[in-house]
Amino acid sequence: MIILNKDQIRQKFKRMAIEMVERHADENELVLIGILDKGTNVANQLKTALKELSSIQCSIGQIRMNKKDPVSELVELNFKPAQLLNKSVILVDDVSNSGRTLFYALGCLMNAKPKSIETAVLVERMHKRFPVGISYYGMRLATTLKDHIEVQTSSGEDWTVDLH
Repeated sequence: MIILNKDQIRQKFKRMAIEMVERHADENELVLIGILDKGTNVANQLKTALKELSSIQCSIGQIRMNKKDPVSELVELNFKPAQLLNKSVILVDDVSNSGRTLFYALGCLMNAKPKSIETAVLVERMHKRFPVGISYYGMRLATTLKDHIEVQTSSGEDWTVDLH
């Protein structure tokens, strides 16, 4: 069942970008760090929405990790810690389920000494097991633990969010 279509998703990105601009109006630059793969896709969509609303510069970074077993492999960030020094960083993923992926991804940002770290997801589920708050979300969704949320991305803007 589709719970968000491409037009609704585009509107969610716009609203999230508006909130980011409001909170960071005095900033010259934001660093959006997407968790590969879909988090990076979301970060790129947010960057596009931010460009339409503001002159704030956006850099895109990526975190590579094993989402199913985050301690089994090294969590890798494609920025050097010095590149994030005193920068406002927003960690981005497609869906926040338990908070585990964001929790482990935050670990690789600890040595970077950014000015601030916030989080952004397209869909936030309400089943938190890890102490990670979501700063920006497109949609908050109360589901059962058996439900599965999937963000479908394709080339261009043909995105959907499905509930299985």
